[in-house]
Amino acid sequence: MDLNVDVIDNETGEIYREGVLLANAHIFIAKEMGKIVREDIHIEELDDIDGGGQMEVHDIYVDFPEEALKRDLSANAIIRAREFWQYENGGGQVR
Repeated sequence: MDLNVDVIDNETGEIYREGVLLANAHIFIAKEMGKIVREDIHIEELDDIDGGGQMEVHDIYVDFPEEALKRDLSANAIIRAREFWQYENGGGQVR
């Protein structure tokens, strides 16, 4: 079954697409210039409220270069702010 494909950031575990078709997942990955790291297929048990039974879920773990760059820039900004405010020396404190 092609439905129930999840696209997951390999580094953070953030789900970018959930429950999409396999073809749509691959189109999204290509547009975002992602690199597939691994693919997992597992069976989920459904509750009676969902109709019961089982559902096959296909997880695609991807490295996205743009997202990695954003995380790096954010980490660098935090380091620069820490150095500016000198938190280790009690800076930025209201007295």
